[in-house]
Amino acid sequence: MVRPLLVSLAVLASAPALAEECVVKVGPHDRVGRGQRVVVEAGESLEDAVALDGDVILRRGARVKSANAVNGNVILETGAKVTGTAASFGGQIRVAEGAKISGSRLQLSDGIQLRGENGQDLNLALSVAGKDVSNLIVSKLVEKARSCRFKADSGEINL
Repeated sequence: MVRPLLVSLAVLASAPALAEECVVKVGPHDRVGRGQRVVVEAGESLEDAVALDGDVILRRGARVKSANAVNGNVILETGAKVTGTAASFGGQIRVAEGAKISGSRLQLSDGIQLRGENGQDLNLALSVAGKDVSNLIVSKLVEKARSCRFKADSGEINL
């Protein structure tokens, strides 16, 4: 669910003509929230945890395939695990000691920070006419994401 979400949001941010309608399907093992925190409690295992205008928080022992926050943070407490990708657009990724992200990380705010699955970091700071490009991208992404409609396929949506 999240990969299509991220691809959709990236396309929408770069091509406003395609932004007629944005529908994000939420599967049975997904948790999505808008305007609030999305918390994955200890012992829970989900495919995707996504927050729009809020944080994604993984408690000790929680496990997700991907964790994504748009205009929020991704926070892993000790013992939490993301088996795939963690991404924050307009916030930070915070990983407590003993927590783990097995896949890649993407943080887009005050520059672009990317850590590949191999552990190598790439940090970019780009500006155009004195404006941080990452902040411009995030503002467009957030604007487009806020217009999306979430459709439950038996997943959990908190709006």
